[in-house]
Amino acid sequence: MTRTPHTRLIRPWHRSLHRALGAERNELARPEDRARSRAGLLASVATALALALGATAAWTDFDSAEQRVATAASRLHHLDAVLLTSTSTTTDRTDTATPRYQATATWTYPAGQQQTGTVSVPRQARAGSTVGVWVADTGRLTTAPASTADLVSDAVIVGLLTVGLLFVLIAGGLGLRLRSLDHRADTAWQRAWAELEPVWTGRASRRPGTDGPRRG
Repeated sequence: MTRTPHTRLIRPWHRSLHRALGAERNELARPEDRARSRAGLLASVATALALALGATAAWTDFDSAEQRVATAASRLHHLDAVLLTSTSTTTDRTDTATPRYQATATWTYPAGQQQTGTVSVPRQARAGSTVGVWVADTGRLTTAPASTADLVSDAVIVGLLTVGLLFVLIAGGLGLRLRSLDHRADTAWQRAWAELEPVWTGRASRRPGTDGPRRG
């Protein structure tokens, strides 16, 4: 029967799983081999849990942030402000290559209280036109509440950071375990070779007092 690429990919994992569970019938399999398979299986399970924890962390962050934004947005108000001046150009201190356009505007909030301030405007804004602004209950300018896209972006970052940290821990633990098993296997091989080598090379039969002819 012809083996498909899918079959060739699955069979090593199937063998490794049987070896990890002690169900493999292979007299040549060493205890270290079974321990290595168990370490790989444990790392796979831990990776799946890490992905689940990352997704949970992302959802928890999004849900809590959404509640905070909703609470904050309930105290914010979107108004139309009338420009008192035309657009002027200013430069952000953190990015001198990006110009910002501002103008002086006026709005009324709370009822009957006229406020004046500097607002961000489009490049071609003129005096007498209107722009939308966000204000707090006191009437002072404030930033717009975070959008759903911003919340999703932040949640994804939290999830990725969580998964990344867990992956580092899993990879580090797996690496240490495999290194320990390699050292154990190397020690066992050296011990076995020390016992087998004299017999294999015939040195044991050439030692004094061994199966050599006796002189009477």
